[in-house]
Amino acid sequence: MDRNTPIYVSLIGTNSHQIKIPAGQGSFSIGRIGMDKKKVDVLVDENAVINWDAFNIFYTPHGQQNPHLYPYGNWPRFFYYWGNDQGFIEWSKKRVIEGFSWRPTQAICLDLSHAQIHNFSIKADEHPIILDLSHPDDENKKALYSLHLAGHIEHFEIITTAPYPHIRIEPTTNQDPMISAYHLPVMKNLAAITSLDLTVKPLGQAFDCGSLLQFPNLKNLNLTGNITNTTSLKQLHRLERIGIRYAVNLEGFPALNTWENLTSFIGWNIDEKIGKRLNAELKHLAKEKQLDYSSVSKLRSSIWFTNEYGIPFENWESCNAKIAIKAYKFALKEISKAKTKQDVEEVIIELVAMVNTLPNIETVEREDIGLAIQQLVEASTLDIDQETVNTWFDEIRDF
Repeated sequence: MDRNTPIYVSLIGTNSHQIKIPAGQGSFSIGRIGMDKKKVDVLVDENAVINWDAFNIFYTPHGQQNPHLYPYGNWPRFFYYWGNDQGFIEWSKKRVIEGFSWRPTQAICLDLSHAQIHNFSIKADEHPIILDLSHPDDENKKALYSLHLAGHIEHFEIITTAPYPHIRIEPTTNQDPMISAYHLPVMKNLAAITSLDLTVKPLGQAFDCGSLLQFPNLKNLNLTGNITNTTSLKQLHRLERIGIRYAVNLEGFPALNTWENLTSFIGWNIDEKIGKRLNAELKHLAKEKQLDYSSVSKLRSSIWFTNEYGIPFENWESCNAKIAIKAYKFALKEISKAKTKQDVEEVIIELVAMVNTLPNIETVEREDIGLAIQQLVEASTLDIDQETVNTWFDEIRDF
C-alpha cells in the first residue's frame, strides 16, 4: 500500500471511499455520518453493512514482505468503529485483529467466543449490550486477551464459561467531585476474575473501592483516577500486584504489608501525603522479601491535580476557553497563597466578574463555572463552607 497516494476502499460499495493514510499509521477509524470528518478516516451511515473483506488487500511493510503469512492482509492493526454492523466478528475468525474499539448505537448481542481479537473495547451508552465469551472449541484457546468495558457499565451482561480475559473497566462518571461516590454494579458472571484495571477521571466523581469486593479472587489490580474507601482494599487478601495512578486522595490506604502475597506495588502521580508513607513502606518491604518492579514516584499536591486535570473550561468555544483558562490558572495561583477567607473571596469575585464579560455563556458552561469555583475553594488551605461560596458566587454573577 502506497501511503503517499490516495487509494479506494470498497466499504459499502465498489470504491465507496477514497482514503490517504499517513506513513506509520497502523489504525483505521470508521465514524458515523454527522461526526467531525477530520477526526476519523471515513464516515458511513451507522446502520450500513460494512464489507470488512475490503481490507484483505492491505498490508503493513512487514506484511508486504511476508504475504504468505497474511492471506487476508494485516493492515489495519487497530480499528475504531462507530456503528452497528457486526460483520467484523465473522471476518476476525480468519484474520487476527490486534485491537478493535467499538461504539454501537443500538442494543447488541455479540458472540465473541471464536473472534480472533486480542484487545476488544466496547462502550455502552443507553442500550443494553450482551457479550458471550463462552469457551471456544479449542480448550487451550482464549477468546480474547483483553476486554475493555466503557460507558454505562450497568448495561453490560457478560456470558462466559471461558478462562477470563484481562478485564478493563472505564465507567462513565460525573464530573462533580462532590457527588456521592460511584459504585460498580454487581457483575456476577465476572466474580472469579483475577486481573482488573479500573479507570475514572483524576478529578470528578470518586470511585468507591468497596465495590471491588465482588471480585474476591483478584491478584492483579490497577486503579487510575479519583478513588475513595481505599481501606476496603485490605479485604482483597489475594492481591499480588497493585498499581495506583493519578489518585488525588489516598486517605485510609492500607499499609503495604497488609497483603502477604504482594510482589509489586506502583504508585505514580499520587497524593503526596500518603505517597510518602507508601514509599517508606515499600523500601522496608523490599528488605524483607524479593519484589518485582515496584516504585512510588511523582508525588503530587491537590493543587497540581486541579491545575492539570480540573480546569472545566477546556470544552468551551476557543475564544472564551482561552480567556477562562488563563483566568482560572491565575486564580488558582492566588488562592494557593491566600491567608484569609477575604483573600479567597476577592479572587472568586474577580474570576466571576471576568466571566460576566464573556459573550454567549451557555447553560452547561454556567455549570462549569460553578464547578471551577468549587475546585478553587477546595484548593485553598482554609476551611470555607459551600454555602458561603454559593453566596459569593450568586452576588457577583449576572448569568
